[in-house]
Amino acid sequence: MQLPPHGANYKTLYQRFQIPIPEKVYDLSENVNAFGFPQKVKEAWSQFIHHISTYPHPEAEPLRTMLAKKLNVQRENLIIGNGAAELLTFFAGRFTNQQVIIVHPTFSEYKSTLEVQGAKIIEHVAQEITTYKLPMNQIKKSMHDASCLYLCNPNNPTGSLISKDIIEELLIYGREVGCELLVDEAFMDWTDESESVISLIKQYSNLSVMRSMTKMYGIAGIRLGYLVSSENVINQLREKLPHWHVNALAIEIGRLCLEDDKFRKESIENHQSLKRNLENYLHKQQCIITKSVANFLCFQLKESEKTRDFYFYCLRNGVVLRHTENFVGMDGKWLRIGIKSEKAIEKFQQVMDEWYGK
Repeated sequence: MQLPPHGANYKTLYQRFQIPIPEKVYDLSENVNAFGFPQKVKEAWSQFIHHISTYPHPEAEPLRTMLAKKLNVQRENLIIGNGAAELLTFFAGRFTNQQVIIVHPTFSEYKSTLEVQGAKIIEHVAQEITTYKLPMNQIKKSMHDASCLYLCNPNNPTGSLISKDIIEELLIYGREVGCELLVDEAFMDWTDESESVISLIKQYSNLSVMRSMTKMYGIAGIRLGYLVSSENVINQLREKLPHWHVNALAIEIGRLCLEDDKFRKESIENHQSLKRNLENYLHKQQCIITKSVANFLCFQLKESEKTRDFYFYCLRNGVVLRHTENFVGMDGKWLRIGIKSEKAIEKFQQVMDEWYGK
């Protein structure tokens, strides 16, 4: 029985397994902000209507310049995309017939986009799942023959953070042996940003940093992401990307989101409170929990061999979790849960209590 490779789209999930959809479903399988998008976007919505009939700026202005200023990088070092997924696809196109390193468990799109482009994948597995400890010696050995190392930080699915010092050590080594690093920081804005490596762009020409705006700002349907890299890499991508690939609505909504730092800070505080309560609950159930800094975490049941049974029990009772059967190194014995509303977390806890017969 093949489980889907991504979270979200829960209706398709129920249909696939011919499970009747409960009257109320709480989707905890995806990681978009539980509190939706900024109020400023809703208030300005009627102002966006005229953008429907006009072509967007070909370089996504004024958003590109705003982002460059916010990140303290040159405009030439930044490109905006129709979601980070688009940029991942075109970035992977630079490595046809070349070797690329991936460290599992990690976001599945890295491998799928690279394989489509004809890259040869070198796969390693983190030494410890809960903290996502990297196998540094193995990685460095592989870097001698690889063109790029992909890292997800904070990691998806575990939410664990790789320290900036570790990444800089790999950058220095990569510079010596001719290996680039792509650091996907899609969930970094859920942290205080102290471990972000965007500030190292000026120092290391072999570094590229991917970011997403859909997770924090609740705009997954709009599709908006960006890449910070050397001017050479940015130009390579710009030559391949289609014209007007970022739509006018995304540009305007992204601009409003960037201006609303209060929304981001409040989102972090609210999610942290919910996550602490969930962690305390899971500890009481004797679950193992990943050291997550993001708006999600992974947990393992005390009886991990019952993970699939619990997953489907939750489905039948209106709670959708993210399985880990397609995450190498997790073997389906972990479940990822997004931090959602208090009501959604309470429903999950109720279902787990019922599972344990309480």
